[in-house]
Amino acid sequence: MTNQNRIRPGTTAPKRTPYHSLGDGDMRIPEWAQHRSVYRSSGRTLYLVDTDSLGEARSDLARLDRAGWEVRIAESPEGSGARIALTRRELARAA
Repeated sequence: MTNQNRIRPGTTAPKRTPYHSLGDGDMRIPEWAQHRSVYRSSGRTLYLVDTDSLGEARSDLARLDRAGWEVRIAESPEGSGARIALTRRELARAA
């Protein structure tokens, strides 16, 4: 294990997925996340979530932002739907 992979004393490891960040100890996939995709490349993972219920997703998205996730929303011009991109914030800055 290299020094980069170690967690400093007094800190906690970041949650592995946005669904782990939404759960209290377990993974939670919210009902508003109708279609989910995961893309991995060179140390970065991108989670894409399509929803028809952006209003229902707002509080969960704010929680993910506070938990260190980069949250980007592309709202649909036709209605309340959106495509949401989620990446760990420290990885989004490095990319």
